[in-house]
Amino acid sequence: MGFRQERVNSLIIKTISEVIEKEVMDPRLGMITVTDVKTSPDLKHTTIYFTVHGNDEEGKKNAQILNNARGFFQYEIAKRLNLKNTPKIKFKYNPGIDRVKWIESLLQEESEKSD
Repeated sequence: MGFRQERVNSLIIKTISEVIEKEVMDPRLGMITVTDVKTSPDLKHTTIYFTVHGNDEEGKKNAQILNNARGFFQYEIAKRLNLKNTPKIKFKYNPGIDRVKWIESLLQEESEKSD
């Protein structure tokens, strides 16, 4: 991954996180945390990965809501970042962190049982 691609990824994470935190007032959305951004080498497509407090069903529901509002997010990226082309964005739920928490809780239970 090139330097420019990494820089654009970090700017998009920062921008999307700020927009979700301060400007999105949709009561259907849970507590969302942007975890990663993958931008294509030509900077025309971006996938934004996020987690949400809750289960997989909540994550999928939030992904659908965010993807329905992706035009708003693309507009905000275009307005805030000085890029030649605004990337087309797609939101994907990242259940990885939730699974890590689940595994840690299982390990914690096992260690308590063995004590």
